[in-house]
Amino acid sequence: MRRAAVGVSAHLGWAASATVVVGKSGVRVLRTDRLEIAEPSDRAAREPYHVAGGFEGLDRVPRPEDPEASLQRGLSRQRRLAKRAVRELSAALESSGYRVAFAGVLVSRGRQAASFERAVGSHTQIHIEEGIAIRQSIRDALEACGARVRELDQKRLWPDGASRLQLPEASLAETLGQLRPGRGAWRKEEQSAALAAWLSWPQGRRTPIRWAAHEAD
Repeated sequence: MRRAAVGVSAHLGWAASATVVVGKSGVRVLRTDRLEIAEPSDRAAREPYHVAGGFEGLDRVPRPEDPEASLQRGLSRQRRLAKRAVRELSAALESSGYRVAFAGVLVSRGRQAASFERAVGSHTQIHIEEGIAIRQSIRDALEACGARVRELDQKRLWPDGASRLQLPEASLAETLGQLRPGRGAWRKEEQSAALAAWLSWPQGRRTPIRWAAHEAD
């Protein structure tokens, strides 16, 4: 079974992913996907810290009777859905002869709070906590599928990718824009996920990013 790498950009309740293979012939984008990490109607799983902190968007709303218990229940459902989404992606890839060997997860620079009350004490910190939680759910799910996961600073992704590939950033963006997969969306976010996937690949080769007319070896 051939190796593949998945790149992930997470949001509240869902994540954009792109799957690539890398070889001497170049990089091929196999597919892009939207990974559902929470049911649309399940706000406690989609945004558990907002619910526990008494926020709906920027608006203040009543907190649950037991905010910490609500948070843990929401996180548990979020992790379960993340595992299901990643397992479904892994199964789809395996049916085409690929296994998820590597993964790149885009992360932000916010730091986790030291206590529950600090975590839900401000809307800014709540967003930091939501991001950390959903990325950890996805990371755990990928590792459960056997992937070696690398975290990548989303603010440094493009300059770091250009440096590694020894390309001007504008040229990298133009080239990635031409790597449209056979199925799925190809917005800037999917392109970022594809770059994250490629950067998660072992660094033994300096394979140029280009469209591979045949499958990368």
